[in-house]
Amino acid sequence: MNSERPSVSSPSIPPLRDNGGGRLITTEFEPSKITRARHHLEEAGLADLVEFREGDAPQMLASGLPESIDLVLLDGAKPFYPNILDLLENRLQAGALIVAANADHSPEYLARVRSPAAGYLSVPFAGDVELSRKAWLN
Repeated sequence: MNSERPSVSSPSIPPLRDNGGGRLITTEFEPSKITRARHHLEEAGLADLVEFREGDAPQMLASGLPESIDLVLLDGAKPFYPNILDLLENRLQAGALIVAANADHSPEYLARVRSPAAGYLSVPFAGDVELSRKAWLN
């Protein structure tokens, strides 16, 4: 993303509004990115659908999560990917998607989601993204 765009994945936000519910929780360590993103979302009339949590993702996601999660986008500090999965995994609904940018920089994460015993179908996508789907049955 360039500096003119919000730090959240804004294409994922309108479907929340259009489908009648849901929320997007985003973590960001850099306060200026949150300020910029919030401004863009307010301009688009979507700010009420997004909860910003400022700080390290593992700390910010340790509490206050919804019971069920259907989509996770990992695009931050790659060493945190396994820790974040630990925090979210029991809340992932069957069929939930995990999109992990530059996952090749987190070999522990890749080994986990690619393990047949882990309960995911996981494939590399677009060269530097790992797309994983939680199994329907464990």
